[in-house]
Amino acid sequence: MEIMIAVMGALVSISIACIGAYLANRNSIILQTRKLREDHYIRYIEALHNLAANNKNEKYISEYTYARDKLFIIASENVIKKILLYEEEAVGQENGKHDAYLTDIVIEIRKDLKIKDKDFPTIYLKK
Repeated sequence: MEIMIAVMGALVSISIACIGAYLANRNSIILQTRKLREDHYIRYIEALHNLAANNKNEKYISEYTYARDKLFIIASENVIKKILLYEEEAVGQENGKHDAYLTDIVIEIRKDLKIKDKDFPTIYLKK
């Protein structure tokens, strides 16, 4: 009888250790992915800023394209849709909606990073 109790105790201990290791690993992957997304989002915004400041510079165009393409690997679907909409509708257009599209991108990025906003203002790129 004592052997059965010892075996059951060992099995419970092993099960708890396995569950704990699984949950710790899962949380670690979630945190690493979130950090990777954050780094890519920051790099994208930096590249977008540089391109807006000097949109004739081949280096800035290349950096923007590279940051954008890397972002497409890790970004949420909504962020990608907002970026593509921004590029189609606002870049190089004189429709006056550039700031609204840019604000939509930043709001989606903040949602993806789980940053809560109540009344996010319209933003714009400043040269």
